[in-house]
Parts: sequence; C-alpha cells; structure tokens
Amino acid sequence: MTDPSELLRRAAELTNWLDHEENIEVRDRLLRTAAHYVDIAQSEVWLAAHPTSITSMTGLLNRSD
Repeated sequence: MTDPSELLRRAAELTNWLDHEENIEVRDRLLRTAAHYVDIAQSEVWLAAHPTSITSMTGLLNRSD
C-alpha cells in the first residue's frame, strides 16, 4: 500500500511545477499525472477503510448468480 499523503504531496509538487511550465503538452501531462496520483491516493484511503477479508472473497466466489 502506498501512503496517500505521499501521493498527494507528489500531486501538489506536479501542480506547482506545471504553473511554471510553458510547453502545453508537458503541462497537460503533468496535470494528468497529478490527477492520477490523487485518484490513487483516494483509492488507497478507501481500501484502508474497507479491507478485504477471506470471508468476503469466499462469499463472492460461492455466489450462484
């Protein structure tokens, strides 16, 4: 698991960097990467709050739907 605060820190660094970047393509790439870091951080927080258990996985595998 990646530390969400580290991912958010990196996203902020990229956002700061993009403020000083003149190349539009590089700015777009930095913005997309920062957004991905935020998305990953949010996923990590959700996963930490909702840990997967063996019981829940077994229940999914045994469903007859």
